[in-house]
Formats: sequence, structure tokens, C-alpha cells
Amino acid sequence: FDSENANDSSGTGRHGTAKKLFSPSELSNMKLWLDAADASTITHSSNAVSQWNDKSGNGNHAIQSTSDNRPTTISNGIQFDGSNDGFNLGNDISEANLNIFFVLHGHGFLYANNGTERTLFYDAGSGRKLWVRINGNEFFSGQSVSGYSDSTTQIHEFSLNSGTFTVRVNGVEALSQASVSGNMKLDRIGLKWDSNSGVPTWAGKLKEILAITTTSNRAAIEGYLAHKWGLV
Repeated sequence: FDSENANDSSGTGRHGTAKKLFSPSELSNMKLWLDAADASTITHSSNAVSQWNDKSGNGNHAIQSTSDNRPTTISNGIQFDGSNDGFNLGNDISEANLNIFFVLHGHGFLYANNGTERTLFYDAGSGRKLWVRINGNEFFSGQSVSGYSDSTTQIHEFSLNSGTFTVRVNGVEALSQASVSGNMKLDRIGLKWDSNSGVPTWAGKLKEILAITTTSNRAAIEGYLAHKWGLV
């Protein structure tokens, strides 16, 4: 729809206004937009993905030059094997205020920056737990996350705003940590932050990733992702 009148053709005169549907393409403050539903953004050979193009306009394409480490494109996302699959970004992202939305299904290293930042889900006694490190400070370590399941598709948001880091699962706040210093950084998706880590690379699917520097469009983004990926 567009913003023009929605005219009633029944003759009863019950005209209305057509409401425009939200799209991330309207946003001016995006840093990253990877969309597995847009086949034109995915470069692959026999389904092995060498590049997943960034639709934000910033050229932060997700790239894997090693053939053995390439995730696989499937009908409803990008599949990662939990062994060595993942992407490096064409440019590092580093922001004092950043909100990253993932449509995901799985566990392991979700995103990281070389040796300093990491966000991952890993086994810890009973169930998968969360580790988050920013600027060398690991403020979540083996933390349970309310609502998280690695056996279903979910929307996760990881945000740093004015020094407070927040985790949301399907739009509901699950964790929050104040007094976090430094920028939120990422230079890779699904890959380990260093080769010595025993935690696996991402095992499961990634369907869409959006990174934005403001919280003002949170509800619109969550609604867009939920409807698009059948989570409502």
C-alpha cells in the first residue's frame, strides 16, 4: 500500500486511507542489513555462500573466501555447520550506541570482534547459556537468558545504549547490564573471536540481521521481522 486513499468500490462510500508497510529501507541510520530472503544478495556455488551482501548501503558485506568454511543457503535462511562456517565483514563496525537484531535458530558464536568482543551461546551445566564481552570486560558469563531456545526460530536483539547493554528475546527484555564502557564492535558473523576458543562457531540458521544506531524504530523492526518470518 501507499499513503493514497483506499477507495470503497461497493458504492457505500466507506473510504479509508491505505497505510504504508514498514521496511528497513526507510531507515537512515542502519549499519548492517543482511537478508537471507533476498536471493539477489547471496553469492554461492552449489549453495555454498561466499558473499552475503549488505543492503544498508555501507558495504559491510559478509564474506567467506575459504571454500570449506562457507555456510549453505537453504530455503529459509543461511545454514551454519558449527564447525568452521561463518563470515568476516568487509568493514569493522564500532559504535557507542548500537542495536543488532537477529532472526536466528541455533547456538555457538553469534558475532565477535577479533580477540576483544564476543557474544555466544554455549553449554554450561544445564542448557545453553550466554557470554558477552565488550572492551575486554565479560559482564555476562554463563548467564541464563529468559525465553531463549536453540530449537526454534527467534528474534534476538543485543543493544548498547548510553553504557547499558540489553538483551531482548522476541521483543521482551531478558537481561540488562549498566556501566558498560567502550564501543560495541563486530567484524565477523558466526565465527570464533580467536582460534584458541573451544566454543564452536554458530550451529544453526541465521535469517536476517539488522544493526542500527538508534532505539526509536525498535517496535517497527520487531514487527517487520516477526511478520516476515512467520513468528506471529
